[in-house]
Amino acid sequence: MGAQTLTDLVSEPPPLSLPVPVDRLYRMAPEVYQRMVERGLLTGGDGIECRDGLLMNPPTAGTPANPFDGLYRIPLDVYHQIADAGLLGPSDKVELLDGLLVKIMTKGQSHFVVVYLLVDALEKVIADGWFVLKEDPVALPAGPLRHASEPEPDVTVVRGAIRDYLKRKPEPADTALVVEVAESSLREDRAKLTRYAQAGIPVAWLVNLHDRTIEVHTRPAGASAPSGYDEVLVYGEGDEVPVIIDGREVGRIAAREVLP
Repeated sequence: MGAQTLTDLVSEPPPLSLPVPVDRLYRMAPEVYQRMVERGLLTGGDGIECRDGLLMNPPTAGTPANPFDGLYRIPLDVYHQIADAGLLGPSDKVELLDGLLVKIMTKGQSHFVVVYLLVDALEKVIADGWFVLKEDPVALPAGPLRHASEPEPDVTVVRGAIRDYLKRKPEPADTALVVEVAESSLREDRAKLTRYAQAGIPVAWLVNLHDRTIEVHTRPAGASAPSGYDEVLVYGEGDEVPVIIDGREVGRIAAREVLP
């Protein structure tokens, strides 16, 4: 059908007041909170509490309009210290979005298969000096809410070699392309694109399993565009999707080869 603009197919939802629905926020066990306190990992002054498993800033005078306005936002370096200290185990599948611990959704079988198909297809077209990551973190600086994020895109194309990242996470300057595969998480994954754009990641794909399309978002514009990108083209299963790495097209992937 040829690429279409995003407005041909969808209307953008309003921005989320929180990074995700409230029920996706990670609620920690009391012993984890206590170990964070003992290690001095809760920065920003005394009085940070754990209420119903959520980290909350000290109460202020008056009643907030939204009870979640008081959520404590974790700095990126503290998030790394929490991980390095082993306070979040393998069963605690979380990512940091706008300073909040957010549960990573369980993936369905179609999602699982599409991610592997994308990894295989991208590895065949990218040049030397780049490699493909699967569901690994990318450290993003503070976004519009003034808090950093460390999402785990389904697929990422990163500069260099894997050993370059022994002591640090890939950052926007290292990243050519991020891919989110969405089905039930479509609205949240659209919101994630804004973070990628504001961090300056040049290209983001949204693979929409429900509509069997691949959205290619380019030219990061920050908050001036609904997804954070000025240009969005939508490819159907009969199209070939251009792979843009470091500003140039390195190949094309047939959409039907990576869609379920």
